[in-house]
Amino acid sequence: MIEGDAVVHEVELAASPDEVFKMFVDPAALIRWIGVAAEVEPRPGGRFRFEIQPGQFCEGEYVKLDPPRALELTWGWTEPFFDLPPGTSRVRVELTASAGGTRLRLIHDRLPGEIRLLHDEGWSAFLGRLTAVLAGRDPGQYPTGDPAERARAMTDPRRPA
Repeated sequence: MIEGDAVVHEVELAASPDEVFKMFVDPAALIRWIGVAAEVEPRPGGRFRFEIQPGQFCEGEYVKLDPPRALELTWGWTEPFFDLPPGTSRVRVELTASAGGTRLRLIHDRLPGEIRLLHDEGWSAFLGRLTAVLAGRDPGQYPTGDPAERARAMTDPRRPA
């Protein structure tokens, strides 16, 4: 869901906060649900970089790590099309223990203009994959296609409402 300049998503996950936190800081765990390759240094100031599609990189750094309750990182794309250089936007993940496992709240802010649409779509798809992985289910086929092409299609004024 888009709220102002932020994309906000909440999901219930069938895993402990510790297990969910690991999915954001362990490269092998991370690519089970998002990205095809990842390099992470989970410490304040440490690098966060993953390849979302071949040749398309999201990059930033960890700002805050409070295991297993929260983490925050900067975010951007290396692809100039997105006009969101690495470190420009910010992702906050809040984890709360719940009866079913963990309630995850993700807030991705500092997203300019129409790029919010692409990130809202992306977080919906990838949090769905995270939900499946943590429930022990197959997350399905990895999303394909060029994110820049999807962004162009989403912002095309001729696009049906």
